[in-house]
Amino acid sequence: MILSLTIGVIVFSIIFNFLVLPVLNKNDALNKEINIARAKLKKYLQLLSQKEDIQSKYSNFSTRFKISGQPEEIAVSTLSELEGLAKEANIRIIDIRPQGASKASALYKETLIDLKTEGAAEGYLKFIYDIENSLLLLRIKRYQLSAKPNAPLLEGSFSISQVSLE
Repeated sequence: MILSLTIGVIVFSIIFNFLVLPVLNKNDALNKEINIARAKLKKYLQLLSQKEDIQSKYSNFSTRFKISGQPEEIAVSTLSELEGLAKEANIRIIDIRPQGASKASALYKETLIDLKTEGAAEGYLKFIYDIENSLLLLRIKRYQLSAKPNAPLLEGSFSISQVSLE
């Protein structure tokens, strides 16, 4: 009786470990994949429901900042944005030189602008922060700040890039 009970437990554990447990593990893995796929689909559905709202806001944004496909218009809007940011930060622009646009990718172009300025350290902090958070996708590629001799002002040299759609 004990021998048959022991053999039954051993056979049951072998069948359970080699046949039933792999099926249960596979089922759990598939359930996790299904739940992940459902979560992604819910997120995509939510984004699709916001598509028209996003497109209307983008068209509002693009008309507000006069964004179009013309490189000249993009450069002019970028230069006026930089002048406005410098004026807000009490930074004086000494020299501004737009460089040619380069293809950074098949989807967008990158326009470089070299800028020489002078102003106080606090103004530079605000200016750099405003450039990095600009709605025109401005990024500072390179900058150098140096003290002016016999003056409390700093001289700045910036290389700023602006990304625009192709």
